[in-house]
Order: sequence, then structure tokens, then C-alpha cells
Amino acid sequence: MYNTGARVQEIVDLDIADIKVEGPLSVTLTGKGRKTRVVPLWDETVNLINHYLSVRKCEGIESDHLFLNKNREPITRFGIGRKISKYVKKATSVCKSLKDRKITPHVFRHTTALHLIEADNDISIVKDWLGHEDIRTASLYLEVSIERKRKALERMPSLSESKIPETAQWKKPDILSFLSELSKKEHYVA
Repeated sequence: MYNTGARVQEIVDLDIADIKVEGPLSVTLTGKGRKTRVVPLWDETVNLINHYLSVRKCEGIESDHLFLNKNREPITRFGIGRKISKYVKKATSVCKSLKDRKITPHVFRHTTALHLIEADNDISIVKDWLGHEDIRTASLYLEVSIERKRKALERMPSLSESKIPETAQWKKPDILSFLSELSKKEHYVA
């Protein structure tokens, strides 16, 4: 889910034939309005899928659907949600920050979008990757990303708290004055 940024229903609807394991590795997702899009896959994702399919084959499980539940039927949206909850609970023993956090299938999609933006990808690529019809929908993730960056900036020590060597090249009075004035403003301007 993280690799593709797919909606949970898009994962539920996946067939084995939707996965391209040769040439450029990819998956064809069918989204809202039966619109399809192709999303690249990491080698690691394809290797895990291939392993999963080989285990299924050894157990004599035959189905065109990619993901099945314990009854060998196509998994549901709720089944995926339960699996995520189960593994988040297990992971909490190792990663304490997961405690009391509600991790849903949409969190994976949201995280993919944020990471694509934070990796300096154009917003139109994020729009296409997520299968959004309107770029304004994808732009919401951009605003969240800017908010995350602002909060990160607030956690950094201020100029007065920093131990910057006097020999720093940029440490000129006009630059310092500009930065000082900027830090006093309520809203930051790019």
C-alpha cells in the first residue's frame, strides 16, 4: 500500500494479472469511475508478492485475485483494516510511538503522498500517482507537507541559541537582520 499509495478498495480489487513483474515493474490500479493508472513498483515489493504467490501455489490455492483472506476468498476492505491493526499492535512493542495511534489503510496513502512531495516531486506527478481527478485534491498534501516543514523549523534552535562559528561565510549583518525579521513574522513567506 505504501509503495503504490493505492486506495484500500484498489488493493482489494487487484488481480494477479495487474502486476507486471518483467521489464519496468508496475501495477495497474483501477480507481474511482473504473479509471486505471499504472504505478511503478520497487523490486522488493515484487519479490514479496512473488513469494506470497509461491506460498499460495504450494498450498494449492488458485485464484485470480491477488490478496485472499484466511478462507481463500478475496480479502475485503475491512479485512485489510484488521490486518493493519494486528500488525500495528505487534509493532508497538518495538516502536513505542505507534501506541494510541490510529493507523488505517488511508494512512499509507497519505504517507506516500507526503513522501512523494517531500522528495521534491512535482504535484502533477503526485496527482497522477494517487489517481486524483483534480490537482487541487493532491495539493492538500502539499499544504500538509509545508505545515510539517514549519513545525520542523520551530524545533530547530534559533540563531541566538545556535553555536555558529564566527567564521561562517553567510554570517553577514544584512543576512542576519533579514533572517531575524523573518523569524518575527507570524507567517513565513517562501
